[in-house]
Amino acid sequence: MADPGEHDVTRLIAAWRGGDDGARELLMQRVYTNVRAIAAQSMRRMPQATLSATDIAHEALIRLLGTDADWENRRHFFHVAAQATRQVLVDAARRRQADKRGGDAERVELDAARDVAQPENDAELMRIDAALRKLSESDPRRAQIVELVYFGGLSRAEVAAALEVSEGTVDRDLRLARAWLRTALDA
Repeated sequence: MADPGEHDVTRLIAAWRGGDDGARELLMQRVYTNVRAIAAQSMRRMPQATLSATDIAHEALIRLLGTDADWENRRHFFHVAAQATRQVLVDAARRRQADKRGGDAERVELDAARDVAQPENDAELMRIDAALRKLSESDPRRAQIVELVYFGGLSRAEVAAALEVSEGTVDRDLRLARAWLRTALDA
């Protein structure tokens, strides 16, 4: 059964696209809590970040409002929100790296047993972002699954529903994506 909020958010997106500025305001009110939850989930994985979940949510929403994206529905909107959240975190990490003396990013090795999307520092986050971009060139769905799980905070079931695949496919793709990312990061 569909989420009742799904239809409301989808309706508001359609109204906003139709030129209703009031729908835009209502949409932002409805989704703010969810976008902040996405940001909070990302913050739990990155204790070294200097932004708060509220700061990240606000920046992500500003980026969402500044795009001409043609969101299809609630799921698509939250996927784009996860991408915007990831980009806010990566941009903040880049700024912190640039502020360090010399701006040189140190090379950080990932322990194969550690989770790929739990970076210890800014340099590692930027390396993960570059590896995810490279993965998305060869396998967009696997990169999207990693993004939705680790930067979007979605469960396996939510990712499966969003991408219209089985949970088994999500599990398999996530395992393969992690292995690919570890290899890419170790190279």
